[in-house]
Amino acid sequence: MRYEQVKLAEAAQHFERLSQIVADVRVKTGREPIDAMPMLEAYAKRGDTAALAWDGDQLVGVTCLGLCHHFISGPEWIPIKVLLAREGYDLGKVGCSHFVYLIPDYWGGGATFALTEASRRSHPAVTHTLSHTLPSKEMEDWAAALPGMVEVALKGPDGKRVFVRDVS
Repeated sequence: MRYEQVKLAEAAQHFERLSQIVADVRVKTGREPIDAMPMLEAYAKRGDTAALAWDGDQLVGVTCLGLCHHFISGPEWIPIKVLLAREGYDLGKVGCSHFVYLIPDYWGGGATFALTEASRRSHPAVTHTLSHTLPSKEMEDWAAALPGMVEVALKGPDGKRVFVRDVS
C-alpha cells in the first residue's frame, strides 16, 4: 500500500472514484448515504490536504486534513479552545483529520491507521491534530491508546471525549 500526500484540490480527477469508495463504505457500515462529490469539492476549495491510499494503480482510500477552526467554530467549542490555548497549543496550527474512507477489503492490519497518519502529516503548517466526535466508545478508547495522544480535560459539546496529538 502506498500513501500519497496531496492538496485535495490537486486530486480532483479522483473525486468520482473517491465518491464511490465513500458510498461503498457507508453501505458496508449501515450508515446513511451521502453525496460525497460536493463535500470533496468544498474541502478542496477551503484548502484541505489529504492522503490517498493506493494499491498498485488502484485508488482504495482517502483521509482529509482540515484546519481545526473549520470544525470547532461554534460557540459551544469556546471552553475547549480556551483550554487548548492556555495549555500552549497554537490553534492556527491544529488540524483535524476527517472524511476517513478506505475500501472494506483493506480494513484490519493497520491500513486505516497508516492512511490517517499520512493525512496528519499532509499539511506542513499543522503541528497537532484534534480528534473529536468519534462515532463510538470503542473508537474513543482506540484513539486514547494511540502513542502521544493526550485527552483534553473537557468533553466536547456532544459529551464525547476530545484528544490532541503532536504530529511529529
